[in-house]
Amino acid sequence: MYETLTANWIAIAAPLVAAVALIAWYGYADDTVRGPRASWWNGLRRLILPLLDRLAREHTIGYAAYDIPEREFVGRVDASIGELEAELWALGFERMPLSAWKTTEDGRQERGSWAYRDGPLAERQLHVMLFDGVDGGVDVYAHDEYNAMNPRVALKHYRGTDLNAEAGRRQFKGILDGSELELTEGKYLL
Repeated sequence: MYETLTANWIAIAAPLVAAVALIAWYGYADDTVRGPRASWWNGLRRLILPLLDRLAREHTIGYAAYDIPEREFVGRVDASIGELEAELWALGFERMPLSAWKTTEDGRQERGSWAYRDGPLAERQLHVMLFDGVDGGVDVYAHDEYNAMNPRVALKHYRGTDLNAEAGRRQFKGILDGSELELTEGKYLL
C-alpha cells in the first residue's frame, strides 16, 4: 500500500508543482529572476536540492540530485559562466530552477541550469547545464526532455521519460551556431 500511495502522491504532486511554478515563472517573475542576473538560483539549488534528494531517496519517492552522464557532454565554450549565460539569455533560454542538482563524474558541481522552450506549455524543452571546465572555459551538457513547467507532462519530466542526450546535443549546437560563441573539445561534437 505504501508503494501505491507513494506512486499516487508523485503523480499528483508533479503536475501541481509544475502548475504553481508555471504561474509564478510566467505570471510574476521578471528578467531579474529568469535571466543571467539571477545567479542566486545556483546557490539556492545547491543548498536545497541535495537535502531534498536525501529525503526523497530515504523515503523511496524519487531523487533531486544525480551524477550527469558523460553522454550529455556537448563540448567546451571558451568563455566565462557569466558570458555564456548572457548569450543563452539572448538566444531565448531561461533559468531552470525545476531541475535536479547535477554533478560531473569527477565531482564538479553544476554552475548553471537553463532551458529553451517553444513556449511555456511546450511539451518538450532543451535543458542545458553548465560546469566549470577542467582547464578553463565552460563545459556544456545538454539533453532534450519533457517540459518541467508543463503540468500535463511534469511527471514524465520528473521520471526522465524519453530523455534524449543526442537530440539535446544536436539542438544546442544548432542554436549556438547562430551566436558568436563556439564549442570546442567536445567528445560528442556533431
